[in-house]
Amino acid sequence: MIEMTTAIYEETKKDINEAYRQKRKSKIQKETSFILSQIITLMMSQFKDRLYGISADLFDLNETYIFSDENQRMLLKWLDRFILLNSPISDLEFGKLKIDLESWYLQIGGKNLRFFYREDYLLTPTEAAKALGVSRVTLNKYVKSGLEVADTNSHSKIPRHAIELWKDPIYGIKMQMLYQKKKLATQTPKERLREVQEKILDFQLKYKKPTSSEAFAGMDVDSLDDPYDYWEWRDLEKEREKLMKKLMGEADVQ
Repeated sequence: MIEMTTAIYEETKKDINEAYRQKRKSKIQKETSFILSQIITLMMSQFKDRLYGISADLFDLNETYIFSDENQRMLLKWLDRFILLNSPISDLEFGKLKIDLESWYLQIGGKNLRFFYREDYLLTPTEAAKALGVSRVTLNKYVKSGLEVADTNSHSKIPRHAIELWKDPIYGIKMQMLYQKKKLATQTPKERLREVQEKILDFQLKYKKPTSSEAFAGMDVDSLDDPYDYWEWRDLEKEREKLMKKLMGEADVQ
């Protein structure tokens, strides 16, 4: 790994801005690949207490995004974050870094960025439920909504940063959105609709009502101790409607 000295930082920043100013596609691709490889290498080197590996799939760069002003801003932001990675960070900040990296990875055209965690950095479901102050049943609902679970055969599966992210009002949502994006990248609309309908049925059976508005009629949702069910159910109903319109539109075309 190249140590990010001040000289290298300034030179790389200059190269990025110059590549976009001149609209040199090959140079922009090179700078994007360089920043990505440096982030991955630095994370594996800096966070050995949490990680023992990161695996990136082969993919075609999303040229529309790669050559955009947004990607230029992201490259410069990642460059700035290199400096911060030279110091120890909390599980929460590590989790934010991972979420931001995965989100950017999807935008530039990647599909699957796998993180391999050390077992002592992972919690069992019972430990995770206790850390969040919820039951195992509720924890399972969180997992289905996007709480990170490591791909491992060990009974310890939930990274410590996932607990901290779930408590964060912004990154808790980002983690769920990232989970959905990754699923949608591999699911057909019909597959997703079946999954959404199954989740809605769970709520209907639980509350003995056909819709979220009927189940929570007359309640001040914001004052509930745990309004999670309402918001999740309502969002699923909206998603079902969009999926139905999409699928029926495709059927009309055929």
